[in-house]
Amino acid sequence: MLFARPIGLAAAAGCVLVAGYTPALADVTTLKDLLGAGYNTYISGDLGKAGSAYTSDSQGAIAVGGNVYLQNFGASTNATANGVGLAVGGSLSMTNGSVNGATDVAGGMTATSTGLKDVDVGGSLNYQYGQINGNVNVVGDATVTGAGISGKVNVGGKATFINAAQPTVGPAAPYVAPINYEATTANIGAVSQYLAGMQVTDGDKFGLNGSGAYVFTSTKAGDNVFDVTAAQFAAMSGHQVIFDGTVAGATDIINVLDFGTVSLPGNVSFSYSGTMTDDHVLLNIANATTVNLSPNAKYDFSIMAPEATLATTGGNITGSVFAENLTGGAQLDLSHAGGVFAGELPSGLPAPNFGWATLSLALLALIGVRGRQRLFARAQ
Repeated sequence: MLFARPIGLAAAAGCVLVAGYTPALADVTTLKDLLGAGYNTYISGDLGKAGSAYTSDSQGAIAVGGNVYLQNFGASTNATANGVGLAVGGSLSMTNGSVNGATDVAGGMTATSTGLKDVDVGGSLNYQYGQINGNVNVVGDATVTGAGISGKVNVGGKATFINAAQPTVGPAAPYVAPINYEATTANIGAVSQYLAGMQVTDGDKFGLNGSGAYVFTSTKAGDNVFDVTAAQFAAMSGHQVIFDGTVAGATDIINVLDFGTVSLPGNVSFSYSGTMTDDHVLLNIANATTVNLSPNAKYDFSIMAPEATLATTGGNITGSVFAENLTGGAQLDLSHAGGVFAGELPSGLPAPNFGWATLSLALLALIGVRGRQRLFARAQ
């Protein structure tokens, strides 16, 4: 990420500085850090697939731990995360798109007919037929064909310019990722299992009202937990779904505890009443391996499915998204209330160390889900 940190902080981290360029510190290690930085979408695995790129656009910043395949895609059109529009832990392949904010790639990057700002690449860069309105730092080789770069260019390997202006090329700065992907992925998984293991909230109600709408009524500040099955959720198709808050500061956690494949309903109208807003509702699908979104459907809440491939076909997700993989082409929007998910999250979870502590936390949360009798909050 370019120009993200004061020089003193970067120097303290032991980074070699190049004039005009300051590497970022990898200070995002938890879900709270991620949201606090402003990332609206976090995919621990891959976004899109080779031969089947992800399309549409995102209003907020995106972070992906694996590889990214984009086509006809505009990233972070409305907001960035500390200046970053797209952060990639693997490689990036992008055609006919744009990124508002810095493009930060740990691996190699291939981009064609894309409009970019600052670019930081830990591997090699192959950039064709576009415009970079910012600075470029490439640790490996850089090949630029028929494209323009307005800022400074720093390359660690061989720099080749074909049918493009030859800029002055300086030495590359070391690549430093803005996100600790391993730690962040582990923390999101732990948060999801923790939420899935919580008891439903006494006094909350879920069910059909007299007008035929499904209503989630939250009655206390902080987390209000509802458990529904995938079948119950599917039954909402063709109905209005209302999230109703009776007190200020409430967050709705809707746990879908099914395993395997979960399909979310289409033809649903989501609305909010009382004190509840869409940036305080989280659909937590902790145990699924595949989550299918109905074609062209619109979902107005955040979705957490850290072990699942989230498969979309058009439509919109208005809220934060956390998944293992994301395929298709749903538009990724910020909440209507503005910004990323802002609801209550558990505190006191131990920092992941990728050893027995992390495994034990996940197993304990899983045992909690299995071992207790599941209760369902229903309308009285």
